[in-house]
Amino acid sequence: MRLLLPLLLACGGAPAPKGGGPDSDAAPLDADADGVPAGDDCDDTDAAVAPGAAERCNGADDDCDGIIDEDAADATPFYPDADGDGTGAAGAPAERACTPPAGTAASATDCDDADAAVGPGATERCNAADDDCDGVIDEDAADAAPFHPDADGDGHGDASAAPVWACAPPDGTAASSADCDDTDSRVSPDESERCNAQDDNCDGAVDEGFDSDGDGAATCAGDCDDADPAVFPGAAEACNTRDDDCNGVADDGGVCPCTVDYWPDPLHPYLYCTATTDWATADATCAAYGYRLVTFDSAAEGTWVEASVAAFPANYWWVGFTDAASEGSWGWTDGSPITYLNWSSGEPNNGHGWECVSSSEEDCAMIRWSGASWNDYPCACAWPSFVCEGDSEYRPQE
Repeated sequence: MRLLLPLLLACGGAPAPKGGGPDSDAAPLDADADGVPAGDDCDDTDAAVAPGAAERCNGADDDCDGIIDEDAADATPFYPDADGDGTGAAGAPAERACTPPAGTAASATDCDDADAAVGPGATERCNAADDDCDGVIDEDAADAAPFHPDADGDGHGDASAAPVWACAPPDGTAASSADCDDTDSRVSPDESERCNAQDDNCDGAVDEGFDSDGDGAATCAGDCDDADPAVFPGAAEACNTRDDDCNGVADDGGVCPCTVDYWPDPLHPYLYCTATTDWATADATCAAYGYRLVTFDSAAEGTWVEASVAAFPANYWWVGFTDAASEGSWGWTDGSPITYLNWSSGEPNNGHGWECVSSSEEDCAMIRWSGASWNDYPCACAWPSFVCEGDSEYRPQE
C-alpha cells in the first residue's frame, strides 16, 4: 500500500474532496435574503422575520425570540376601565398591547371610571354630575323639566310662552304654567277670587262666588240684587217696584199703567193712578204690581205726596189709611205708626151726605179733600184716583 500511494499520486494527482461537494468556503444558505442564514432565521421565507426584526401585531414571532407579538412596534395603548363601560379612565397610564388586556379599553376619556353610567356619549341626567364627560354639568339632561317665564314673580309662569328646559328653575321662571295674567302678581292660582270682573285665581271663571243668584252678573259688575236672578244689568224692566235692569231707577221706561214718581230717591217709586175704583179695588190694583196704597211714614213724605197730587186735575185720592177694623181706630194698612195727620176741619166725622152709599160707614181716607187735607169716606164708593207706594226696603222712615 505504501508503494502504491506515491504511484497513484504520480498517475492521477491529489485525491478529490470527500463527498464531492463544493468548497468549504462557500456562503451559507439565506433564502429570503434578509442577511440571516437559514439556520439562524426562524422563517427563511419572510425577509421581515429574523432575529432583531421589529415585532409587529400579526400573530407571528417576528424577531425569532420564541415569543409572539411582545413589545410590538404597532401595539395599541389600552387604559384601565374599572367600571367596564368601554371607556378607560382619563389620565391613567396606558398599557400597550396588540389586543385589549382584561379590564382595559382603547379610549381614555372616562371622567368617572367608577360609574358605568358616566362616559362620553352617556345620557346626561339631572344629578349635578357630568354624565357625558363633555365638561358641562346637567346640560340638555334627558330628565330636565320645563320651566315657564314668570314675569310678575308670583311663582306661576305664563302658559302661552315657550318653556325653558332645565334641571333647576332659571331666574325669572317657575315650574307652574298656570298663570293666566303674567303681568299682575295678584293674579295666579294661589289668589282668592275678588269681585273685579276678572279671573283672579285662574280657574277660568270670572267673579265666581260673587254671583249668588247665578244670573251671570256679579255685584261688582252691576248686579243690584244678587239674590234675584231676574235682576241684573240689561234685564227687562217690569212694573214691580224694583230696579230690574239695575240702571238706578225702579219701574222706569213706561212699564207701569200709572204715572210713576219717586221720593226720596229713584229706587222708591210711587204710582199715581187715575182709574175710577173703590178703595179695596185700588188697594188690590197696587198689590198686583208689588205696591200698596200709600202709607205716610213721615210728615215729609205726606206733604210731598200731597203736593204731587196737586199737579193732577182736581180729584180725591185714596190712601192706605182706614178704621174699617174698628170704628174710630184709624191706622195704616201696613201697621206703620202714625206720625203724620192732615184731616180737614171736622174730619173724620163718619158723617153722611151725598156719598154714593149713604148707609155705609166712612172707613177709608182720601186726600185732597179741601186743599191738601184729608176726609173719611165710604170705602165702597168709586173715585177716579189713588196713590200706590212701592212696598220695598227703600221705603223712607221718619
